[in-house]
Amino acid sequence: MANTVTVISAERHERLRQFLKDLWDYRELFLTFVQRDLKVRYKQTVLGVAWVILQPLFMVGAFSLIFGKIAKMPTDGLPYAIFYIAALVPWNTFAHALSQSAMSMESNAHLISKVYFPRLVVPGGIICGSFVDFAIGFTVMNALAIYLGHWDWRLLPLTPFLLAIQALTALGIGLALAILNAQYRDVKHAVGFMVQLFMLATPVIYPASRLPQWAQDWLFLNPMAVVVTTYRSILKGDPLDWLMLLLALTTSLCYLAFGIWFFRKREARLADVL
Repeated sequence: MANTVTVISAERHERLRQFLKDLWDYRELFLTFVQRDLKVRYKQTVLGVAWVILQPLFMVGAFSLIFGKIAKMPTDGLPYAIFYIAALVPWNTFAHALSQSAMSMESNAHLISKVYFPRLVVPGGIICGSFVDFAIGFTVMNALAIYLGHWDWRLLPLTPFLLAIQALTALGIGLALAILNAQYRDVKHAVGFMVQLFMLATPVIYPASRLPQWAQDWLFLNPMAVVVTTYRSILKGDPLDWLMLLLALTTSLCYLAFGIWFFRKREARLADVL
């Protein structure tokens, strides 16, 4: 009589249900990671939270001098200070969150190799922790916009929507990079270079109007480009491109779906490779 093999496999919807249940059950651990990330970031610093205020202001001053006064970069009618702070506040938060989430599996190897918990809470905590930095920078941006007479009430209702696009994009790409870095440690050396390329592909230094028309039509493939452009449009008082915003949101959701799928596909081997 031939040997028989019984394979027990959960249905896809059951795996999804269990995945969501694990995330809910470990919600307190998620909050712990958020708190830890914030404490580590400001621990043993002289200025503490003031760095979050000073960094974009220094960068705005440098960008305004170099790209504005010297290179004469056009700003589509905005003052240089408004033009650059509208881009640097979301971009700096995004770049930091993306870089840190890409390194999150390696930096928490001592926990991952010993205790079970949904690994997704680690980069997720980093992304949510970055909201604090964004809130501080956003306050500075509003204060500067009011001072220079470019504040627009649309900033308040639209910012959560733009922040969601930013966070979904950072988490989706960060998850894929985090799992790759756990298996191939040379990925971390490429992350900084990738973030720099990402910045050049995003209209942080230059206005989106300087791009070729075909690039403007496909701008939604880089959701951060749409986020930066929308902040500038709001502060300039221009009408918004809602179709581009919805396409950018769809793209960020696709990045997140791919990141979760790719992360989950390789997650089981994390403890071995770390």
